[in-house]
Amino acid sequence: ASSASSASSASSASPGTTAISWTSAVGVAVASGSLTKTASTGWGNAGAISTQTLAAGDGFAEFAVTETTTHRIFGLSAGNSTANWDDVDFGLYLYGWSPITVQVYESGALRGKFGPFTAGDKMRVGVAGGVVAYSRNGTVFYTSTLKPTYPLLVDTSLYDLNATISSAVTCVTNAFVDA
Repeated sequence: ASSASSASSASSASPGTTAISWTSAVGVAVASGSLTKTASTGWGNAGAISTQTLAAGDGFAEFAVTETTTHRIFGLSAGNSTANWDDVDFGLYLYGWSPITVQVYESGALRGKFGPFTAGDKMRVGVAGGVVAYSRNGTVFYTSTLKPTYPLLVDTSLYDLNATISSAVTCVTNAFVDA
């Protein structure tokens, strides 16, 4: 079930950001920079991408964790061929079953597990100086060894019914532009 895109500002957004406008939405409800899975539990049947792209240079995408009991991936990709988890080039995977952990997957390859996450955490994937880094609440916990291919867009995949991506924003001061 697709829904229209939203361009309104996300609440509690970081300065210099704008709410993500979603497109290619499948199996999700879209509202104000957020996604909620409406399709049945499983990978490959729910997700969306941003209309905003990072054509070159530096920028980031960020979202707020609202629940700790669901699986979802949020990150940056050079394209979007499916709504499956392994289609996200640089992804933050919030693993919502015990033990609850933040994991990094890059094009389907696990790069590591980086401790628990809690509701209210701000999760970010960003590019600076051609290097992709992952952070939680402003603290970088993993730096990729892979170089990004531009243009980048925000890419998502949601596993559990009612899983959310909330208050998702992109940086607008470092070259993220609306397509």
